[in-house]
Amino acid sequence: MAVSAGAAVPAAADTDSRGYLTKMKAQEMWKVADGSGITVAVIDSGVKDVSSWKSESVLPGVSYIEPPFERPDVTYPPHDDFVGHGTTMTAAIVGDGSSGGPKGLAPGAKVLPVRTSVGSPMAFAVASEAARGLRYAADNGAKVINLSIGVTPDWPMDKLKPAVEYAQSKGALIFAAMGNEGEGKNWTNAIAGLPGVIGVGAVDEDGKAMPFSSHGPDTDLVSVGSKAQIRCAENKGWCTGNGGTSYATSLVSASAALVWSAHPEWTANQVARVLIQTAGAPTDGSKRSDWIGYGVARPRKVLLEHAGDPGAPDVDPLAAPAVAKTPAPGADSTASVPPRAQAADAEPGLSWQWPALGGVLVVGLGLAVTVIVKRRRR
Repeated sequence: MAVSAGAAVPAAADTDSRGYLTKMKAQEMWKVADGSGITVAVIDSGVKDVSSWKSESVLPGVSYIEPPFERPDVTYPPHDDFVGHGTTMTAAIVGDGSSGGPKGLAPGAKVLPVRTSVGSPMAFAVASEAARGLRYAADNGAKVINLSIGVTPDWPMDKLKPAVEYAQSKGALIFAAMGNEGEGKNWTNAIAGLPGVIGVGAVDEDGKAMPFSSHGPDTDLVSVGSKAQIRCAENKGWCTGNGGTSYATSLVSASAALVWSAHPEWTANQVARVLIQTAGAPTDGSKRSDWIGYGVARPRKVLLEHAGDPGAPDVDPLAAPAVAKTPAPGADSTASVPPRAQAADAEPGLSWQWPALGGVLVVGLGLAVTVIVKRRRR
């Protein structure tokens, strides 16, 4: 399930090259809230210390990569990253726009890096490492947990499901990338299918679902997933390339951080509810679709227009959603040309797919590489 991508090119100096920050009215939102007071855990491939964010923006974090049996002396610090995936997610959330990297959507937030084996020959261990990471994040103050990694639907959930439930019991709001397998078998991230987890898909700058975006009843929100500033090959410098559902997920996590920063008294359910209520809904009039869920995340509606009703603090807004499935590509001859769905008032984000790194790497980059496991609504 490795994902291919077009050749990445060195990033230009413009930190809003696709205009998504401008369209989201980021500058105006930051006058109300910039994510301050909110910790976002990024459970991914680690984070390489680069000059693209302030030193205080990234916390020490933890690494759960075990050393090879034959090299017990080897260590894998959280502030390192084989492939740049986690580094890109971190910059999308708290970047300062320097050195060719992106300006983060929630620059005042803190990122708590949790390093897993994504991007390494030990990627088979990512699910158990992510489970440990969820518990660590919840115990160390993370309000938002970003999982731009995933697992396939047949992956055992005996460790991940209890870890998700534990993090939720601690008040954390979890976002998981749907995956970048929409044009093939349409495998979706099994983590996104767990109760209470927000599944995130990718759209382009016009709000149209990206054809590669994995989709289904577990799609809840979307953000932009086209060209973005991502880390170049071997995590050397910044390049412009496709971001995919991974980047889209980081933007939705950052959106939650902005809303929570403005309303620190709200619970995870309330933050999720207003993001769903204020999303740019499908233009066909449906409440939701399998391609774009309830629509494009628009935190500006909450911060600048005071829209959304947070509702009950202890009720999951996804507990009993009205599901209106969208037919898969080719299933309906009368359907529009892919992508199949479009959201109103799109606010560009990113959607990048990573170069293929070998079959074992399906765990972190293509589903945002993927090892997928998704949620069924209860």
